Amino acid sequence: MTTRRADLDWLRVIAFGLLILYHAGMAWSGWSWHVTSPASIDWLREAMRFLNRWRMPLLFLVSGAAIMLALGDRTSGGFVVDRLKRLLLPLAFGMLVIVPPQVYLERLYRGQFTGSFLDWLPQTFSGGAYPNGNLSWHHLWFLAYVLVLTLVLLPVFLWARSPRGRDTVERAGRTAARFGLQWLMVLPLAASILWLAPVSHNVNGLVGDWNGLVSYGALLLYGAFIFGSTDLLNALRRQRLLSLAVGIAAYTVLYVGFFQGTVRPVISPEARPGFALLSAINTMAWLFAILGFAHRYLTARPAFLAEATEAVYPFYILHQTVTVIVVYWLLTLGVPPLAGFFAAVVATFVGTWAIYAGLVRPWRWVRPLFGLKSAYSRSKRPVPPTNSRSRTMPIFSSKR
Repeated sequence: MTTRRADLDWLRVIAFGLLILYHAGMAWSGWSWHVTSPASIDWLREAMRFLNRWRMPLLFLVSGAAIMLALGDRTSGGFVVDRLKRLLLPLAFGMLVIVPPQVYLERLYRGQFTGSFLDWLPQTFSGGAYPNGNLSWHHLWFLAYVLVLTLVLLPVFLWARSPRGRDTVERAGRTAARFGLQWLMVLPLAASILWLAPVSHNVNGLVGDWNGLVSYGALLLYGAFIFGSTDLLNALRRQRLLSLAVGIAAYTVLYVGFFQGTVRPVISPEARPGFALLSAINTMAWLFAILGFAHRYLTARPAFLAEATEAVYPFYILHQTVTVIVVYWLLTLGVPPLAGFFAAVVATFVGTWAIYAGLVRPWRWVRPLFGLKSAYSRSKRPVPPTNSRSRTMPIFSSKR
């Protein structure tokens, strides 16, 4: 039986929960979005800019650990079939059903279409890919990246779960913990920002997003490596305050040197090496700090955590469509920016929960469309022992 990690479940819930706050604020950030208010909230944009440096890296890092957990002792073929069910099916369903209302309201808000949603449906998939056309995966790009990168990196994950791979990961983690070598993880991210970002295009569109593919692929591997090493996790727990201090210092220099007073900063070629290194240090420092604090404090499994962990995936798939609908009406009604932001947060959560609880969770044939197992049980999931060994056991340890 697979031992669940409370800290990993907490991180998954928190990371995806931040998406509601983030996307609810996009309309008032001053950045272009699907439905954008002419008035912006400057402090909100700066808070979102700070989150931007590590929120998606955290999702990919946690996903890397989750891949190893899901791989378990399955055959490679069985694992691929499972990933297609859990990732490709929800992605296809989302593109056909969940995303089109977002594109419709964007066209309506920008004056590119007039008429009802039913009038618009015949051209839902016309004109090719978004933004020129109407076919898009919008916020579901994350599923496409995780699926493609998982399949590409599957040989590495299979090796890592083998006896030799487990031993190698443990020894590498022990060495990294002893000498602080986990900070070398900064270098691949910095190199990608420096050399691949300038030649990348189609961000979050998979094809041509070389920086995204390389950096997110590295983060998947980082997640598997970190959570596969007891010693490294313990080191991150002990060094959490140091990582936090490094993160604060790195972001302060980034902000003062590159971001302050700009909506979208332009990085000159001569400044790019420094920007790339600082960005990578900042990202990894915050990730190390978050993992360290989670490993220290998020070890309990309250009753709601199992329910919240299951709800995370459907919430992710549904939430942005609810947000766009809510924000469209808030902007149409002329609600002030600050009140609109808070209303969007509350309405997104309530609306997403209502759809999940009423239309997704109870129905066997609907659940797989949102990445869930078809069977729903109210029974509590097995809770691992609370001794320190169970809290620090790597997720793909042979002791399962």
